[in-house]
Amino acid sequence: MQIKETVSSEGQDSVIEALRYENDKLKKINQVLIQRVEQGWGNSAEAYRSFQNAAILADKVKERTFKLRKTLFKLEEANQNLSQTRLESAHSRQRLLDTIENISDAIVLFDRDRKLVLANSHFFEFWKTTDARIEAGLTTYRDLTVLAVKYGIYDQSLQPSEKMVQRGDHHDAVIRLTDGRWLQVSERATADDGLVVAYSDITALKQNEIARQEKVLSDQNRLLQSMISNLPLGVVMVNANNQIESWNGRVIDLLGVQHGYAVRHADFNQLLRDTVLANIDLSVTESVSRGQRDLYERECMLDDGRVIAITCHLIPGGGFVYTFRDVTEQRRTAEALKNAYKHMEKRVHERTLELSELNHQLLVEIEDRTQAERSLLLAKREAETANQSKTRFITAASHDLLQPLNAARLFATALQDFDLPDNVAKLVKSLSFSLNDVETLLGTLVDISKLEAGIVEPIRDNFPVNELLQNLSNEFNQHARREGLEFDFVPSSVNVYSDSQLLARILRNFLTNAIRYTDKGKLLLGCRRRKDCLEIQVWDTGIGIAEDQLQEIFVEFKRLSGQKQREDKGLGLGLAIVDKLSGVLGHEVKLNSILGKGSVFSVCVPYASADYQHSKLSDPGSEFDDPFTGKRILVVDNDKAICQGMSVVLESWGCEVVTAQTLEELRSRRNLLTPAPDVLILDYHLDDDDTGLQAEAIVRRKLKRPVPSLFITANYNNELRQQVKEMGFRLINKPVKPLKLKSVLSFLLSPNNQGQ
Repeated sequence: MQIKETVSSEGQDSVIEALRYENDKLKKINQVLIQRVEQGWGNSAEAYRSFQNAAILADKVKERTFKLRKTLFKLEEANQNLSQTRLESAHSRQRLLDTIENISDAIVLFDRDRKLVLANSHFFEFWKTTDARIEAGLTTYRDLTVLAVKYGIYDQSLQPSEKMVQRGDHHDAVIRLTDGRWLQVSERATADDGLVVAYSDITALKQNEIARQEKVLSDQNRLLQSMISNLPLGVVMVNANNQIESWNGRVIDLLGVQHGYAVRHADFNQLLRDTVLANIDLSVTESVSRGQRDLYERECMLDDGRVIAITCHLIPGGGFVYTFRDVTEQRRTAEALKNAYKHMEKRVHERTLELSELNHQLLVEIEDRTQAERSLLLAKREAETANQSKTRFITAASHDLLQPLNAARLFATALQDFDLPDNVAKLVKSLSFSLNDVETLLGTLVDISKLEAGIVEPIRDNFPVNELLQNLSNEFNQHARREGLEFDFVPSSVNVYSDSQLLARILRNFLTNAIRYTDKGKLLLGCRRRKDCLEIQVWDTGIGIAEDQLQEIFVEFKRLSGQKQREDKGLGLGLAIVDKLSGVLGHEVKLNSILGKGSVFSVCVPYASADYQHSKLSDPGSEFDDPFTGKRILVVDNDKAICQGMSVVLESWGCEVVTAQTLEELRSRRNLLTPAPDVLILDYHLDDDDTGLQAEAIVRRKLKRPVPSLFITANYNNELRQQVKEMGFRLINKPVKPLKLKSVLSFLLSPNNQGQ
């Protein structure tokens, strides 16, 4: 750093000297020009130009002079900064020397060439007894190691370069000095690729560690000796030279060792010659000592009848451990057990014969029971097969019967709308009652068979109860009025959670039963809110039920006694179906009745979830008076009679009806969809395994938009009902009740559905 500062000062002086020379030169030129002008050149053009050049030159001299002064100022500022830096460097070096001097360890700093830069006085104390020359800038780190070994400071048996351990970005080593002290040498790299080495005296730590290790070994030896002394076995530890190292008192008792013979480093073979094992050949120990076996076990019978078990274990590194154990009692016990075993074999053989006889008897009994169980299982399977066959037969028969019944019901309904003579109207009414009886019979038989077979599965969902009650009100209002009864309906704004179809079946049976057993008065359909459920009630002013018959009426084919004016006396299955459906849904059914005054049938339905929101649809009847006049309806059914009956009924309501019986006819007849129908009435089961869903898809594809659709089927399958519901369609079961058909079509023909 001193050399660099000198060069910088000399450079500044030379620059200053050159600038002064140029300045003097310019001054002389300026003076000469002024003299020439004064001597008479001012009147000529050449003299004027010379003066003008002199003036310009004077300006340049002035500018160069200014730059020269500015440069001199910067040089003075640089000299001041250089002096300040030199002073701070000297202070930093002094502080570094003071810092490492105050450290108790020996500290040495090396540059990137590993040459010594500086060290504290603790480091030089290692060398004060030697004539080694250690100089800054000359001595290297490797030279220090060589000198330490040369002058006997390091123990030559432990080279530091061989014991250096790397820990992250530094190295540590432990070195022993010739005077018995221990040093820990720690190397740390500096930011400029230099090296800092610290020599720490850890003699006290090392001595404590050695003392601790010796204490641990002593404790282990003491523990081992204590354990050997307390073992129930006789133990002798022998070194590789066959000399005794350790033993316990039990071996002395077992072998009868004379007092004074068992001493440390005594010859083990000599000890055995003076014990009860003197006549026992233990030459196998030679093979153990040669490494042929690492475990030796044998038993010796002594002259006094005792049995001694001898075990020899090879100690890793050389030596053996002999154990001696008195097993006399164990051998006597084993002999006794052997004799007892022979006696037990005889007893076991005798007992085995007895058990074999009993086992044979048990096998015979098991075979008899197995045969009986097989017979029971066979009978059960036959009963289940018969039950399934009955269900399939009833379902198939009801499906085949419902087709013509559905057509007959439609024709009878159409006849009732005509102005007929009294005798003909009476016949039509009788026909309607007969069809109702057949319909009720088939429907209830199918319901009972499905419920008994356990194939009815509820599909629960949240829905507004008022939609269900409004449909039932529309369906049964006219029915009740035809029977001369008043019908009242109280709307409800409550949402419930149930299967709407099965719940409607329960309420429909309530209403049918109420109309059947009410001669005069009125019916009421409404709800009461309870704490945990909504109780839907059907009130009537009928004949009532005696208290002792309240439970019997829910039994199949049980009917109330009493006089009835109408012919539809029922089959006694309606309330039985209610009982089974309520069990499937898990809804409680209640009944209160007073004989001669009337009854109240009710079902308790859970409330919908709190987060359920239902978008209310406007009542189609409130927006226009006649939803049917002029509406075009397409009917697709494979039964020609049903198509004709549906046409008669719908046309009597003012609708324009077109029909098709096959999918091929639907594809080929263009007039069916021109103009586009307002509603589709589709039979689900068509010929050749076709379905109404395929018919709806054909219409939607041709019209390029969906049309409100009503599916009609004799299939009561829940999966089909759920599938149709998820697709956004409506479904009713055969035989079709005209009032229900009219209610559903009113909804489908409402502007809310026509606009979709």
